[in-house]
Amino acid sequence: MADNSLNTRHTLLQKVSNQNDESAWKEFVFYYEKYIYLVCRSTNLDHHDAEEIVQQVLVKLWKKLPEFHYNRNQRFRSWLCQVTRNCVMDHFRKIQQQQSRLEKAYASQHWQYYKEDSLPDLEKIAEREWENYIVNMALRNLKNSVSEKMVEVFLAREDGVSAKEISIKMGIPVNTVYVYQKRMTTKLAEEIQQLCAQLD
Repeated sequence: MADNSLNTRHTLLQKVSNQNDESAWKEFVFYYEKYIYLVCRSTNLDHHDAEEIVQQVLVKLWKKLPEFHYNRNQRFRSWLCQVTRNCVMDHFRKIQQQQSRLEKAYASQHWQYYKEDSLPDLEKIAEREWENYIVNMALRNLKNSVSEKMVEVFLAREDGVSAKEISIKMGIPVNTVYVYQKRMTTKLAEEIQQLCAQLD
C-alpha cells in the first residue's frame, strides 16, 4: 500500500474517540469527509447545503465517537451512513417546518424525494459512492508506486480503447499493453482490498 502510515479502522477509531487527539481527528476527517460530502451531493443537495451537512455530521461524529464501540462484525461505515442519513433528513425537516403549510412541503419536489419511504435509497447511494471513493483513492495511492504509462494504459483500457490503438499512440507493443493492464488490475484489486479492510 502506498501510505504505510494508514491506521487500521479499529486503531483510528480508538484514537479519534479521544476528543483531544487532534492528529487522529485530522486523519479521520481526511479519510471520511469527502465520502460524506459525496453521499450528501448524491441526494440532490446543492454544494452549500452539502458542505453544511458534512460539518453537522462531523460534529455529531466528534461528539458520539467516544461512546462508539467497535464491533468487528459490523461496518463502521454503516453507522457513518446512518448519522449522515439522519442529518440529511433533519435538513429537509427543517425546510419543511419553515414553509407556511404542510401541503406546500409535501408538494415540494425536493421533499418528495426525501419522504420516509425513500430513505433506504440513501443506503444504496452511500454504497455506490463508497465504491467510487475507494477505487479513486486506490488509484491515487497507486499513482505513486507504478509508472505513469501503466496507469495511462489501464485507464485507456477501462475507457474501452483497444490495445492496438493504445500500442500505436504510446509506442509500445500490444503485448505490453495487456501486461500493464493485468498488473494494474491486480495491484488495484489488492489496494482496494487493503483500503476496504482498513476504512470500511
